[in-house]
Amino acid sequence: MMHPDPVAAFDLITLLASAVGLIVMLRGWKRALEPKAKLVFLGLLVFTLCYGVCLFVEWSWDTRALDRIEDVIGALLPMWWAFVIYAFLAGIVEQELRERETRFQELYDEAPIGYHELDTEGRITRVNRTELDMLGYTAEEMLGRPVWEFSAEKEKSRDTVTDKLAGDIPPGRIFERTLRRKDGSTLGVLVGIRLLRDESGHIRGIRSTIQDITKRKQAEESLAQERNLLRTLIDNMPDNIYVKDTKSRFIVANMAVARLMGATTPNELLGKTDFEFYPQELAAKYYADDQNVIKMGQLLVGQEEPTVDPEGNRKWYSTTKAPLRDSRGNVTGIIGISRDITARKRAEDDREHLMETLALKNEELESVLYVTSHDLRAPLVNIQGFGNELSRSCDLIHSALKDKVKSADMNGEVRTVLNKDVPEALGFILSSATRMDSLLSGLLRLSRLGQAAVHIEPLDMNAMLTDVTKSMEYQVKEAGVTVDIELLPPSVGDASQINQVFSNILDNALKYLDESQPGMIRIYAKIEDGQSIYCVEDNGVGIAGEHQSKIFEIFHRLEPDRKSGEGLGLTIVRHILDRHNGKVWVESEPGKGSKFFVSLPSV
Repeated sequence: MMHPDPVAAFDLITLLASAVGLIVMLRGWKRALEPKAKLVFLGLLVFTLCYGVCLFVEWSWDTRALDRIEDVIGALLPMWWAFVIYAFLAGIVEQELRERETRFQELYDEAPIGYHELDTEGRITRVNRTELDMLGYTAEEMLGRPVWEFSAEKEKSRDTVTDKLAGDIPPGRIFERTLRRKDGSTLGVLVGIRLLRDESGHIRGIRSTIQDITKRKQAEESLAQERNLLRTLIDNMPDNIYVKDTKSRFIVANMAVARLMGATTPNELLGKTDFEFYPQELAAKYYADDQNVIKMGQLLVGQEEPTVDPEGNRKWYSTTKAPLRDSRGNVTGIIGISRDITARKRAEDDREHLMETLALKNEELESVLYVTSHDLRAPLVNIQGFGNELSRSCDLIHSALKDKVKSADMNGEVRTVLNKDVPEALGFILSSATRMDSLLSGLLRLSRLGQAAVHIEPLDMNAMLTDVTKSMEYQVKEAGVTVDIELLPPSVGDASQINQVFSNILDNALKYLDESQPGMIRIYAKIEDGQSIYCVEDNGVGIAGEHQSKIFEIFHRLEPDRKSGEGLGLTIVRHILDRHNGKVWVESEPGKGSKFFVSLPSV
């Protein structure tokens, strides 16, 4: 039995393995091997074929004559297998490269911005799908054409590309350009340019990025319009409007601020502080207010502060300052608005001076009124006293003459004087004196009222009106009047003087009843805007419209011949309420009664 030769078996295995390696290398021949490697591969292939021939000769003629050649070829086998492994791995790498190239092409075409490449003549050699979609062209319509043919600014675009290819424009610059679409419309883009160079460093073309900035341009235009609108608004406002940073330097100001600070334009204020325009004392105060708003982060509202204009005139402004914050809430400065209140302050000063003068005049008038009413009472008392004495004397004379002298003996003229003229004259004197005494008493009460202290305290109006009606119970019953008092809210005031207010109004209502119907007085109230408003409503004769504005005047009476009184009751009411920051007014129609309203501060 023949046993296989181990050496022959090894040679056979080597030959088969070499054949397998040859097949692998042939598959990677065109795609993986460089030209020099292919020459080496051809040499190794020759040796492999030679090795196979040698094995064939040995097996066919059973000779060892070719062992030396086999040894040489066998020494080359490791290199052979190295190339086999290289070819195998190169195939794998090539597959991965093809996949990557496919992915890169997809990314290139689907990129959110446009790409194109130019040759040294400025002609488009490559363009991605995004740019084609932007401009509405096909690749065939763009490739090979100068890039400036697609620009709305051809000359400018051509000069830029030429200068860039010549190396005159430094790298990294970005340009804004306007491209023209296939349909004739324009497209604003941002163009980024990168030079392509060969191995020797020479420029071989340009690679450009194209970014659609239509939305950004629209946003910029909208922002510019808003900025222009805001600028126009603040520059034409009479108020001072400004913005300062954390060091109180102006970063925004309007024309009103510029005029106040003596600048021609608001730009002259930018970067400067108040210390460069105002006296040290005023500037230090403004700075302190600014820094307090910045540190505390709180509003400063309606602060009245003085200032000085470029001519040195003193003015007053009402200033509001608010902290300016960034998106994170940090205070980055202040926003200020100041309104000129100089005219108002002058008016307030004038009013205050006028009020002081008026108060002095009122004091003088009350003093004169008091002295006059007081001093006139002395001669008036004499007139009344001696008038009464003269009247009694005339009565005695008349009685004496009547008893001693016959009427037939008395002259008719004398008899008329004694019996008629003298008593009538004395009656006029005494009634006028009584009337004057009543008026002087009223004036005296009015003058004392102006000098009386006002003691403000909470008032129980229900109890007060009950007391007032009880004190007038006889007049109410005599007149047959029904008085209805509803639940009244409290108020504040001087109890004695407010009691007099309602006593006078009720007395007035009883005085001017409608005799054709039963009298009715209703008292009710409401609270409105911090005031307790009381109403005394009656069903009396009413007041004509032309008299309603006069009834609160001193000595004014509706029916002086028929009704008693001095015409001071409602004057005193108004005077008392003026001192209580209250009001009184009337609503009335003739024949429909009257409503007297009294407003007092609520509790």
